[in-house]
Amino acid sequence: MKQKLLFILLALCLCVCLTACGGDDDDDDRKSDSGKKSESRKDDDEDEPTPTDAPAGLTIASTETWGDLTIGVPEGWTFSKGDSLDAEDTRYCSLKKSMLVFLDFKMEDESLAKQHYEYNKNTYTNEQTDVSGTYGTIDWTGFQYSDGWGGYGFELIATVNEKPVRVSCCGYKFDSEEAKTILSTMVIK
Repeated sequence: MKQKLLFILLALCLCVCLTACGGDDDDDDRKSDSGKKSESRKDDDEDEPTPTDAPAGLTIASTETWGDLTIGVPEGWTFSKGDSLDAEDTRYCSLKKSMLVFLDFKMEDESLAKQHYEYNKNTYTNEQTDVSGTYGTIDWTGFQYSDGWGGYGFELIATVNEKPVRVSCCGYKFDSEEAKTILSTMVIK
């Protein structure tokens, strides 16, 4: 019972944090700015990474690059830069289908990534199982958990080009078509 109450409290906190991030008007400005930055970056860097082909599942509508991460954005999903504290922090970004279905990408230093991963592993223990696999070119290890009401989430960690990357997902299992599709499009410079 305590785990269910904790999960509800965490979900409510997340909703408040995400609501504080701003409305759609700001997103339009950021998209136009990001397009300008992407165009100038392509002129400067001809070796820009591109996502690999995604398996059957979601339709990838666009590709976004933020910091060292390039990711395919599924049709009907939104891409958000930064985190709730700093929208310009290139270490963080998110893909969101809804308030409760999302993937957060974090490129923290190794000790911080491991600290957050271990904290989450000790917090989300309901039906927890270890997972691992390769999607695209990245070898992932992590764990999957249940929210107790039929929903799932997972936490992953990997090192790509000597850079740690951590993914937190709410709404899908690690081996779901949605997770496979999105994770297969990831490229880290």
